[in-house]
Amino acid sequence: MGAKIQPPLAERAYQQIKKMLWVRDLVPNQKLRYQDIVRHLEMSQTPVILALARLEGEGLVRSEPNKGFCVPELDPAEARELYDMREAIEIFLVYQVASRISDRQLAFLYEIMKEHQSYNSEYYTLERLWCDAKFHLTLASFSGHQVGQSFLKQLFDRLYLRYRPERLAAARMLEAEHEHELIYNALQERNDKKTVELMGQHIRRGSERILEGLQKETHYKDFLAPWG
Repeated sequence: MGAKIQPPLAERAYQQIKKMLWVRDLVPNQKLRYQDIVRHLEMSQTPVILALARLEGEGLVRSEPNKGFCVPELDPAEARELYDMREAIEIFLVYQVASRISDRQLAFLYEIMKEHQSYNSEYYTLERLWCDAKFHLTLASFSGHQVGQSFLKQLFDRLYLRYRPERLAAARMLEAEHEHELIYNALQERNDKKTVELMGQHIRRGSERILEGLQKETHYKDFLAPWG
């Protein structure tokens, strides 16, 4: 019998392709030839195809008949749905934490909040988006709800790995920093109602800003469409 493909190999392919998305070796709208990825990862094609199939199931790549795979760009309708789900899940998780967060957890969250503020630039970068996600995922982790955390992480992947951060208005940086501080202060008070209210406002404002960027891009593409 032939040697079986070991799961760790497919897992390694999955993690490395995902890293390529994070560091922008693979970008939205890019076509993926699995033969190129096979050469890049120095693997056989089977674990790479398994990894791509897994990523497709998570909404991070898309297969195209007779064309292979591509990285689908986030569109406004999907972004709106993802933010709706994010708000529902994150509010649930934050409510579990707000009234019982420990001083040690607050101190850890404070350091992440300051790390987010330390990314000074004239425009949004993927690193800053990831640091924003880290603040939220860390807070969610304090709930101890494993399934909720897993779903929330997948939502962040689908939102941020398929979005071009340079489209996000620079004003959102200061806006998000201020909103994080308000959430942190409410957590210090162990005020669950206030924390949940502020988190909901923060997520909805983030949704508005991302949708603004996507809609501007759509308008720009339509404006540059070839003459009919």
